[in-house]
Amino acid sequence: MKRALVAGLLLIAAAAAPPLAHQLHKSQVARTSLKVGGVAPDFTLLTDEWKTVRLSDYRGKKNVFLAVYVLAFSEGCTRQMRAVQAGIDSGQIPTSDTAVFGVSLDSPAANAAFAEQNGLAFPLLSDMNHKMLTSYGILKTYSVENEDYQWALRANIVIDKQGIIRLIDEGDEAVDPNTALTLCTTLHKQPPSE
Repeated sequence: MKRALVAGLLLIAAAAAPPLAHQLHKSQVARTSLKVGGVAPDFTLLTDEWKTVRLSDYRGKKNVFLAVYVLAFSEGCTRQMRAVQAGIDSGQIPTSDTAVFGVSLDSPAANAAFAEQNGLAFPLLSDMNHKMLTSYGILKTYSVENEDYQWALRANIVIDKQGIIRLIDEGDEAVDPNTALTLCTTLHKQPPSE
């Protein structure tokens, strides 16, 4: 009888305990430190074709749309990047005056495979050293069994030709980039500022 009671209590305790996946400890960094209206920090990153991209190279020339994704090949990131490509294909993102980049922690080689698999025609930037994502405040840390792991917070960031941040969509809002697409069209229609 005691054995049955102990076994029953153990089963109840096991059923009541949250699964391991829910025992992850999320860090406090869950929102970008950037502000709409602020100047976007400069960065230098490698594309999926191993070319260097500097944000400052676009100042005064083009608006910049940054689609920051968590990890290549994941479901939400695939939807986010395909939606951005659809925005380009439909003309909602006028590439004549808006440079479009995906950004992740993935290597240039992984980003190249991801771009090819999903038919992405815009460059995917690699921030393997975490410098850009850290300066933008969009690096998430998760602790699992006393080990810390980091990856990017999903975000869409639109920066105008003067280097000013005009839009930040974060988290699940960034999977569907319609707000960012609309802003890109609006910026395209605005007369150049001095």
